[in-house]
Amino acid sequence: MLKLLGKTSVLLICVAATAVAATKPDFSGTYSAQPKNDGKSTARSTVLHIVQTDFAVEVTRIYGNKSSTNRFPLDGSEGDYTTETGVRGKCQAHVKDESLVLESLVASVASSNRPSIRFQITEELQLSTDNNTLTIKTEIRSPDMSAEVVGAAFPNNPRTVKYQRSDKK
Repeated sequence: MLKLLGKTSVLLICVAATAVAATKPDFSGTYSAQPKNDGKSTARSTVLHIVQTDFAVEVTRIYGNKSSTNRFPLDGSEGDYTTETGVRGKCQAHVKDESLVLESLVASVASSNRPSIRFQITEELQLSTDNNTLTIKTEIRSPDMSAEVVGAAFPNNPRTVKYQRSDKK
């Protein structure tokens, strides 16, 4: 009886783990930024191409004729990260409920009269129920600057941008 109970418990755990893995959101796709309807937006048109596997999320951002690609590991390790302006850092990703969280840490280049300043960038991605709208909330923080200074340097922080799927899934 105890053996049967033990085997049943193991089976239930495996089924539950499979069900959780099956509900993990997949953000793979190509998305185009939705223009703001405020009449004063000067943001460049951005296209995102996301490829998600069990091990990593690769995000290619295309700004006009420039692009940058970063690979965010999903296993807790750190990957290499480069901003669109060439600043290097580290990154990783994790799934939180129905969201995909991309985290990166970059540092400005120090000079003789200015120390390096670190910036933590957190992007929380969420898909609409029909998988056609991707919403990204981006927040920038710095352990080297006060919240007031970060707020002055990045006035739209945190900011939310919506993207429309431009491929068919």
